[in-house]
Amino acid sequence: MSPHILIDEALEALEHPSSEQGAQRAVLAMITRMMEGENISVEEFNHYCKRLLRISQRRKETA
Repeated sequence: MSPHILIDEALEALEHPSSEQGAQRAVLAMITRMMEGENISVEEFNHYCKRLLRISQRRKETA
């Protein structure tokens, strides 16, 4: 499966209210591993990290 699909699915799962709090760290680790393994570019890494930050901020606001 494409790394982009895996990351997108993980980020979308974080937007669900029932997702666990520690899941954000797991998604960040996955994004980092994908970049280190050269499955995604640095630009894509930055894009996904920004998305993760936005999701994390929204989760914090609603908590």
